[in-house]
Amino acid sequence: MTTRIISLTTVLLALLLTFTHSIANHEKKELTDGTVKSFRWLKQPMTLGNFSIHDEKGKQVALSEFKNKIVLLNIWASWCSPCVRELPALDRLQQRLGGEDFVVLAVSVDTDPNLARKIFNDKLSIQHMDLYLEPAQQLGKFFPVDVLPSNFFINRNGQALGMLRSFINWDDPAAAKLIKRLIDGVSSNTLRTERTNHIIR
Repeated sequence: MTTRIISLTTVLLALLLTFTHSIANHEKKELTDGTVKSFRWLKQPMTLGNFSIHDEKGKQVALSEFKNKIVLLNIWASWCSPCVRELPALDRLQQRLGGEDFVVLAVSVDTDPNLARKIFNDKLSIQHMDLYLEPAQQLGKFFPVDVLPSNFFINRNGQALGMLRSFINWDDPAAAKLIKRLIDGVSSNTLRTERTNHIIR
C-alpha cells in the first residue's frame, strides 16, 4: 500500500511538473490571473485510490463517498490570509452549484482543529460547506501542498483533473461556466489544449 501511494504521488507530481517548484519560485513559475483560467490540467485523469479526509467530528470520509460528483478540493489553513479570503466565495459557490453533481470540500491543514473552527464557523460563519481536517503530511501523499491555498478538481470517478495553487475569485462567472462544463463531461485534456492555445495566442 505504501508503495502504491508513493508511486501515485510520484506520477501525479511528474505530470504536474510545473507545480513542484519551491514556494520562493511559486509566483514566478505558476503564473495566475486570479481566475479559473489559470488552472493547469492533466493530459489524462489520475486515480487517487484510497484518498480520504476527516470531518469536523473526526470521522473518516473516503473520496468514494462523493462518487458521481465533480469535486472541488480546496486546501487551506487559518494562518493563510488568501485562504481565509477565498472561503466565503467558495461557500457561495457551494450554495449556487452544490448538489447531486458538484461539491466543494474545504480541507484545513491546521494542526489545531480549533483554529480552523474559529475561522470557519465563528469568524466567517460558513453556511453551505462542511469543515474537513487533514494533516498536510497525509494530504501530501496525494497532492503537492507546499503552497496554500491549493485547489484541485476531481472527476466523478475519483480522478484528479487539474490544479491551481493560488487564491481564486470563485464569484467570477468563468468559475461557474467551467464547473458546468466539468459536470457535462469535458475532459482535462480538452481544457489543457484550450489553455495552451490561449497562452500561445
